[in-house]
Amino acid sequence: MKAMEQMERPRSKLYALEPIVRKMPEVAIPKRRVSFKEKFMWTGIALLVFLVMTQISLYGTPTREDFTDQNGNGMYDVGEPFTDLNGNGVWDAGVQEFFGQLRFVLASHAGSLMELGIGPIVTAGIIMQLLVGSKIIGLDLTNHEDRALFTGVQKFLALIMGLFQGAMLVLAGHYGLGLGSSAGIFILIQLTLGVIIVIYLDELVSKYGFGSGISLFILAGVATTVIWGAFNPVQPPYGAIPHFAGTMLGGGGLADAFFRPGQLPSMMGLLATIVVFFIVVYVENMRIEIPLAYGRFGGVRGRYPIRLLYASVIPVILAMVVFANISMIARISGLSFLGTYDAAGNAIGGLAYYTQAPAGIAGVAADPIHALVYTGILALLCMGFAWLWINMTGMGPRDVAKQLDRSGMLIPGFRRDIRIMEWVLRRYIITAALLGGAFVGLLSAGADCLGAIGSGTGILLAVSIMYHLYEEIAKERVADMFPAVRRFFGE
Repeated sequence: MKAMEQMERPRSKLYALEPIVRKMPEVAIPKRRVSFKEKFMWTGIALLVFLVMTQISLYGTPTREDFTDQNGNGMYDVGEPFTDLNGNGVWDAGVQEFFGQLRFVLASHAGSLMELGIGPIVTAGIIMQLLVGSKIIGLDLTNHEDRALFTGVQKFLALIMGLFQGAMLVLAGHYGLGLGSSAGIFILIQLTLGVIIVIYLDELVSKYGFGSGISLFILAGVATTVIWGAFNPVQPPYGAIPHFAGTMLGGGGLADAFFRPGQLPSMMGLLATIVVFFIVVYVENMRIEIPLAYGRFGGVRGRYPIRLLYASVIPVILAMVVFANISMIARISGLSFLGTYDAAGNAIGGLAYYTQAPAGIAGVAADPIHALVYTGILALLCMGFAWLWINMTGMGPRDVAKQLDRSGMLIPGFRRDIRIMEWVLRRYIITAALLGGAFVGLLSAGADCLGAIGSGTGILLAVSIMYHLYEEIAKERVADMFPAVRRFFGE
């Protein structure tokens, strides 16, 4: 019956890209079970390569010596406008950090091969999921061939998005060069190469390591930022703890010790980071369990857990990618309603301004309307993406009801009918998805308003990734030590 349905289903027009997809190299699927030690090794190698790439600067980018100030008096000072290489106007040092706090979500590192981070991959994933969910491209992800094509086209689209986003950065004057110059084209090639390496590192981790490369790279970026921001004793601006100790020993007040101007790491930000950490760990364990019974044997019981964070932190990732793309389009288009910028390249108006996190408590006090609008937009987007995500990834009420029905399970007190089971599950799943989406949005925005080190979204993602990574490593460790347990994990 299933084979007949597949024959009757019209072939997707996306198969026109199959020749291109087949020619793209891929990481081979392991033909045997990958041991715990091997998974640990490949995960470590992928992480090491990523961290090395974050320290490799883009070759050919302008340096301090390449520019003169507006008066032609030699090298520029930080924050001072200066003339670009072709003398075509003013390019400011303040735009070096293009993504701002979104860099934590995108695993982006300014000025390095990882400038774009995972942005192209996540953007391509959003586009493909929307196309599949809306039935525009007609792929059935339960079919092996369709799923393979989906994965291949998503990889190809990520490469295209890398080229597009890299070109936007160069055209926006991020490096003080034009795309028409040979130096600008060479920078674009390097950015695209970085995206290609990240795509295959992600594929390597997904098949031979723990979790996914995208999650691993986000965690690495946030962890290094938090540790450095909290303990940096080497160079100014010092970390939150050294600054606190120095201020107190120097006779400063608590206000000076806990609050710092701008987005410098402070003790208030460190406390916000710790609070968010414990809140996420606690909420990860909040769930409702739906009682189940096996249809053929009434004595066999089970439970279907529905977590409060049913869609996990995926909604906030998708929301932040949307914010990043709004910022990029605003800069390159010059449309005032999308964004207006000051001389230092900071958004001061338009949609880009209201989708940019406040600069800690000082930023909230300076413009509380900005903080409220940002929080509202983020919470609503997260709710929308949570609903969209569960319906596109087989986590919706109807999909879960079908899965339980195929396994012979039913809800005690109700007759065995997919429609009834869907009705019962809908009351819990949709509620959990929307509440969970709103929660992660509000928690992320609240941490940003308090000046959390690594941004509220970054901390939220890092803790959730750590929690799930720990669960997977623990499961793999048990399966490696006790081979008989693998059958319970479906291996």
